[in-house]
Amino acid sequence: MDRPRLIHYNDAHHFHAKRLEPPASRHLLNWPVDEVLGTGVDLLVLGLGYSDVFFHQSEIGRVVGQGKEVWENYIDWRIMRMVEVAKELGTDQVRAVIERARETGMQVFPSLKLQDSARPGSERFGRLKEQYGAAVCIGDAGRAEWCYDYAQEAVREDKLAIIGEVLEGYRADGLELDFCFDNFYFKQDEIEENAPLMTEFVAKVRALAEEIGARQGRKIPLMARVHLHEKDNLAVGLDVEAWLRAGSLDWVVGQDENALVDPGIQAPWMAEVAENAGAAAYYRPPRRIYDERVGLPSIEMYRALSQTLAWQGYAGMYLGYMPWPLAEREYQILREVAYPQVHARRDKRYLLQPREGVLDEETSTPERQVPEQLLEGETVALDIWVADDVESARRDGEMRPAILTLRFSFFCIEDEIEMRFNGRVLSRAEAEISDERALTIPVQLAGGMAVQAPLGFSAHWFRFRLAPEEVRRGANRVEIEVKKLEARAGFVRSINGAEILVRYKDFVRPEGLILERIAPPGG
Repeated sequence: MDRPRLIHYNDAHHFHAKRLEPPASRHLLNWPVDEVLGTGVDLLVLGLGYSDVFFHQSEIGRVVGQGKEVWENYIDWRIMRMVEVAKELGTDQVRAVIERARETGMQVFPSLKLQDSARPGSERFGRLKEQYGAAVCIGDAGRAEWCYDYAQEAVREDKLAIIGEVLEGYRADGLELDFCFDNFYFKQDEIEENAPLMTEFVAKVRALAEEIGARQGRKIPLMARVHLHEKDNLAVGLDVEAWLRAGSLDWVVGQDENALVDPGIQAPWMAEVAENAGAAAYYRPPRRIYDERVGLPSIEMYRALSQTLAWQGYAGMYLGYMPWPLAEREYQILREVAYPQVHARRDKRYLLQPREGVLDEETSTPERQVPEQLLEGETVALDIWVADDVESARRDGEMRPAILTLRFSFFCIEDEIEMRFNGRVLSRAEAEISDERALTIPVQLAGGMAVQAPLGFSAHWFRFRLAPEEVRRGANRVEIEVKKLEARAGFVRSINGAEILVRYKDFVRPEGLILERIAPPGG
């Protein structure tokens, strides 16, 4: 199988099973495939149920509905009914999706969550825990008490059996091992010594796939979804580089655990180790953006991210959990990000994202550069990374002037401040300046997410047009030198964001004259 250009993840739960009003039909069971046909998606990854309780007719793991008569949870009831109706139709969710994909030429990898924290009595409590109880669990009080302990052979053998069932009985095109769900695998004080057990386990998955593939006359690729950074994997006993060196994986996906997507992210480690092993790396981005215009990344931001990843050696993106049902925004993203080379000379937005974490505590993203307080006599320096091959575009005469936007929080227009771009002083006379007394950032953060920047403030924007020759591939340095602060303005000022809009002589439609006014967030 060739390396996919774009991977799309459907967890089979939020974006399929629980959406189906009973009774399900063959048409609706096919929907995970049908909804992405005609886009750039060439590999669909389908979740195998909750993690330890499955939506397909497994002979090994527990299936939704087994051992339960009355359903108090509405969503679980709907999923149970999908499972029942699919069985009556002579199929199940996984089989229907694989068969539909085969008809259309798409590849499908079932995705097995390697971990689960469900407690006894839960609808998601799996068969292995029912049989062995706490003996197969980590057992650390307050930390992963009911998560599986991969130091136990019974756990590893159970997962191998489930994998074998899916690859052999369902003839899945390949498999994803999902290591990013319930992020614990060993007892806290045994992680380092037991990491080789996980390396051995992944090697056994490879051997099993090769054995089944030999019997069926085919090659079965394997993919693992892990953490984006090496230290985060090693901290839980996942030696991803060792897996790749051993040839246990064809592809690896780095999942970015941050809340906000950074179009200029610098994360080359995974791409480098995958390339050195003859494998390929993919990047799973966050889904939110800190920006006054949108709460979800725009297509220009996705284009920028695509160029950044391609420059660093990633084979592509791994997307999922997009607003559903998919609309024109989502379909444009799924079309374009599969072909970053085609959109190399289309407009892109490279913007800095704020540090994340609880305010006044250590940040989880120390590499981020904003917000930064403006202090008299000091200079703030920011680097905005641009991945576009601007030199070749300039040679061909295809670049338009780029636009640099600097966003300030509680800016005092009477301060004496000098701004520079790659060493050139930016005159206020050439800036387009606008302000908003009560700006709202529309990003919607989920539980546990926090950014160290305000979601509401008074803002100023300084926009400068940059000649094509001013923009560099790589780091573009913005400097803000505070020469003097207005003494009677005692409030705190800060640089809150920065963006380079790279523009090209692209094919665009003529502008209309009757664009309706866009209502601000919140009405």
